[in-house]
Order: sequence, then C-alpha cells, then structure tokens
Amino acid sequence: MANRLTLYKCRSCNRTDRKPYDTDGNVSCNHCSSPMDSLETRYKCVRCGHIEWIEVGAIGKSCHKCGYRIFAKPRKEGTDRGFKILKAR
Repeated sequence: MANRLTLYKCRSCNRTDRKPYDTDGNVSCNHCSSPMDSLETRYKCVRCGHIEWIEVGAIGKSCHKCGYRIFAKPRKEGTDRGFKILKAR
C-alpha cells in the first residue's frame, strides 16, 4: 500500500498533490509545509475482501472484482471480523 499514490489537499493553500499513501496521515504540503488531508479513502469489499480506493464524497460505488455494492473501512489486523457491522434502523 505504501507505493500507491493518493490524492491529498492542503489545509491552508488548498493545493492538491498525489503523494504516497501514509497510514499515519503525516503528509505535508510541498508549497507551504501545512498538513494535508486525503481526498481518497480505502474501502474493503465485504464479499471478496478486495481493497478499493474511493474518492471522498462518492456514493454508489461497487467492487471492481465481484460487483458487490457494500463496502466497509478496513480494520487493523487481528480484529474479529475485519469489518464493522451496523444495526439497521
């Protein structure tokens, strides 16, 4: 995952740049050295386990491998299920 370039946006000057993915979120702007926020989020397909990178704010995305439409954010290794279950209202 470290070699994938992810889109980031600067908090102060609003410039965007593709940088290697950082799990800790310690990415700084080349222009003004301010912290940057990721504009893409990792999601894991509940059915097949494939990791998808989806732009923040996108809706209705589906897995490119199996076509399933429900994604969950990946959990740290060693958790029970590997995804979070939400109660339906």
